[in-house]
Formats: sequence, structure tokens, C-alpha cells
Amino acid sequence: MIRARLAWARRLAPVAATFCANLAMAQVTVADAWVRGTVEGQTSTAAYLKLHSDTDARLVSVTSPAAARCTVHEMTMSGNVMRMRALDSLPIPAGRTVELEQHDHLMLEGLVHPLKPGEVVTLTLTFTESSTGKRQAVEVRAPVRPLGASGADDPHHTMPMTR
Repeated sequence: MIRARLAWARRLAPVAATFCANLAMAQVTVADAWVRGTVEGQTSTAAYLKLHSDTDARLVSVTSPAAARCTVHEMTMSGNVMRMRALDSLPIPAGRTVELEQHDHLMLEGLVHPLKPGEVVTLTLTFTESSTGKRQAVEVRAPVRPLGASGADDPHHTMPMTR
């Protein structure tokens, strides 16, 4: 009887360890993702979304098959001049939502083709948990919206995401 229980426990140990490791990982969620459409010859555009994490985390990289480079950009006012700069990473404080809308955004550069409304762009966002350094990749399917669109234009601009 004891041998049977020990054998059963040995079989469950790897499953339990994997489950506990996943629980310890930051659970970053992404909502309201969309990409601004482009015109022929345009080589870059922006993507917008909302990020939420239950623990302190950082967005450390973004990739997409639609673009050669993807970066997080921050826009600030300096006097009467709007300045844009790329960030190495973006902190996501525990329990807070970070909105990348209009001034702060993901920049997609070196587009492989013009992005037309109705298309869907796949983005892979990689996060690290601040306390452990563990990485989490989240794949997002972001619809392309018309060139002049803003976040408030369409209340139905979310798409389900896969992990």
C-alpha cells in the first residue's frame, strides 16, 4: 500500500512542479490591441494596446512577422516640441494597467507590405517577472484599423489572444 502511494506520488511530482512554476509566473494580459493601417510605400506604423499584470513585470521585447523591427516608443513634450524615443523595456507595475495609446505605442518598422483595414497582425510580446526574471511570451492578434483611426473610434476593436 505504501509502495503504491509512493509510486503514485512520484508520477504526480513533475506535474505538480510544472503547475507551481506556472503559478509563480507573472500573468500579463493584453487587451484592446490594434494596429494603424498604412498606405503604399509607408514603411512604419504603430500598434496600441493595454497591458495588465498581477505582479511587477517588464515588457522586454516585441516581434512580428509583419515588421523587421518592433520597439516600444514613448512620446513626451519638451517645451512646444513633441519628442519620441525608443525604450529598452516598459515596466508594468503589479495590479496596474499600462495603456499604450497614441503617445506611448509599439512602433513597427520595416513593414513587409502595406497593412490594410481588416487584416490581422500577430505580435509576440515578451515579459519578464521582476522578482524572478522568468520570461513569458504572449501572442496577440491585433486587427488593422484605418489610417486615421484612434482608440475611441471603434468600441469593438478587440480580438481574442492566444498564449
